[in-house]
Amino acid sequence: MTTPSTSITTVGGMVVVTQVIPKDENFIPLQTPDNGPPKAPPPATKAPPPAKKTPAKVDNMTTAFLRGAPMNLGIVQICIGLVCVMFSGFALLSPNMLVSAPLCFAVTFVISGSLAVAARRGTSISLVWACLVSHVISVLFGLACSAYVCWLMAVRKVSNVTCDPQSLWDYRDPDVVTTQCMDKVWFLQRLVGSLFGLLLVLLVLQVCVAITVCVFSGKAIRLHRHYSPIKVEVDDHGALLDSDVEEDRYPALA
Repeated sequence: MTTPSTSITTVGGMVVVTQVIPKDENFIPLQTPDNGPPKAPPPATKAPPPAKKTPAKVDNMTTAFLRGAPMNLGIVQICIGLVCVMFSGFALLSPNMLVSAPLCFAVTFVISGSLAVAARRGTSISLVWACLVSHVISVLFGLACSAYVCWLMAVRKVSNVTCDPQSLWDYRDPDVVTTQCMDKVWFLQRLVGSLFGLLLVLLVLQVCVAITVCVFSGKAIRLHRHYSPIKVEVDDHGALLDSDVEEDRYPALA
């Protein structure tokens, strides 16, 4: 049997295999070349691009209100209110600390702070009004509590309450009893004075925070009452921090 000859050529990117078969042979299979041309790797499939996030749209009232960061300020108010309420709980531990009982009215700070956080998550004109009214009340209570703490630090001394000179004359040796009593209350007086000082700082901070929320709440209500709602695209808080946009729209408020 004669071995057929095979030739392989490449034309225009196509591989042409030519095989010469003798006439007396009925069928001879094609020979596969040992070293064929390398195959190109399949093209890599590209991942679809991520869907573009549509920026949220809020009206001008919400934009003005959110610039005051009501959630952060509300959390600060809640923390200050809880500290004041816990401080007023000292009145239950000792009769001498009944002077701290009025600080329980600091629960208004917790309420106003909660309204600020709620208004941040779902801003509406009713929530903004409630936030404004509650923070005005918080400002008044904050000023009253600050004045009361200042009075306690200046007038109400722990030694005058614990070691009353008039009651010490009932003892045989009042001078010795007075000395012992004053030694015992020395540490307590320093501790209470430090706590009152810290409390006064927190109350002043509370007043500043409440005034800030009142300003932005009043501005948002003014925009809602005097101007028609305009939708503003909010993307990465860019529109909320761009004060030039609002100045161009409302030059009278700038």
